[in-house]
Amino acid sequence: MPENLFVVGLDDANLRLLEGLGDADRTDFHSALDFDDIRGVDEFPFERLLASAVARLDAGPERVDGVCTFLDFPATELVPLLAAHAGVPGPSIEAVLRCDHKYWSRLVQQEVAPETVPAFRLFDPFDGASLERLDLPFPFWVKPLNAFRSHLGFHVASAADLAHAVSELRSELPRLSGPLQEVLEHAEVPDHIRNLPTHAVLAEELLTGRLCTVEGYVTGGRPHAYAVVDSVREPGSSSFSRYEYPSSLPHRMQAGLSALAERVVGATGLDACAFNVEVFVDTDRGQFGLLEINARLSQSHAPLFELVDGTTHLKIGVDLALGRPVALPRRQGPYAVAAKFFLRAFEDGVVVRVPDVAALAELEREQPGTIVHVLVVEGTRLADLADQDSYSYELAEVYLGAADQPELQRRWERCQELLGIEIRPAAD
Repeated sequence: MPENLFVVGLDDANLRLLEGLGDADRTDFHSALDFDDIRGVDEFPFERLLASAVARLDAGPERVDGVCTFLDFPATELVPLLAAHAGVPGPSIEAVLRCDHKYWSRLVQQEVAPETVPAFRLFDPFDGASLERLDLPFPFWVKPLNAFRSHLGFHVASAADLAHAVSELRSELPRLSGPLQEVLEHAEVPDHIRNLPTHAVLAEELLTGRLCTVEGYVTGGRPHAYAVVDSVREPGSSSFSRYEYPSSLPHRMQAGLSALAERVVGATGLDACAFNVEVFVDTDRGQFGLLEINARLSQSHAPLFELVDGTTHLKIGVDLALGRPVALPRRQGPYAVAAKFFLRAFEDGVVVRVPDVAALAELEREQPGTIVHVLVVEGTRLADLADQDSYSYELAEVYLGAADQPELQRRWERCQELLGIEIRPAAD
């Protein structure tokens, strides 16, 4: 009889990947919450979302065998509570918060890997006196305690930049800080975290170098890192240009990254859970700078593993949630390298042209295996897109495989021509 796995934030794209797993006939996939319940929404009413997901579990099949997610806040925080409710494998809410609560996570990281942690400060954007006490020199980065996808993250190089960031935070931060307070009510946390206002903001010294992501999982209390993905940014920008797998870093550095990730994740107490750790690498000095820990695998990387290894790493999330032995093939896919490219606009505007069915069919005919997600439609005002980073707008995501990096770049350039998305300036 198939096992029943409930996924928080399930969408059609991930369902197709899950159903394409080699052992999918052993598993029935159910939605604990739909993707549209927690993405592209105006608010994250955590208690209502939790109650809705509990109701789906209770009204579903007679037996619930596992709960997982491939999304970040609030999905990552819902999973441990739902797993506890159903009595199935899963991490504790406290361990998840030691990863996802950015300040608490920095304190944990500082205990076990202080040489990798940038200088950081807390401040209250609603308190002028708190801003005056902020003693971190420019430039620095600011982000909410429960930041995700660089939303409400700002590069601050001057007093004017800080004023702009504070204005945006005062307007938008309650959308995140209120739900975080609801999450904390479900956890046993130390007083210095409990008493910290959830609208506080973290200011951090800038990290530099190549950004990489270590994918891993924890089972039996032991962390295992299994892959390194390069996160390449747009020139002169904090916005991502592409994710590329496998990493082109020397194997020695990849081994060092994996060891660091396992050390810091081990300190969080995470178990029965996937993770990814984002790290900046100074390749000249061989030094690492920790950006953040996420208590989930990165769904953005899923097709990359299928293109290179032959199976998406969503299988690891499934295995962990159902208490199965974890296994993933290596280098059995059709391509040597793969990347997720982001097509972006850096100015507001209105979409006037997107690829039609014929154009997408031509792209697939010319470049078999390409996966395209167009994120806008004709008439979309870019400034109205939800949950973007602070400096760009995502128009499309494109997954490509190739024999090597030069071919990968050539294929991407051709894809942009075939997509032909056009933007006209917005008339305010």
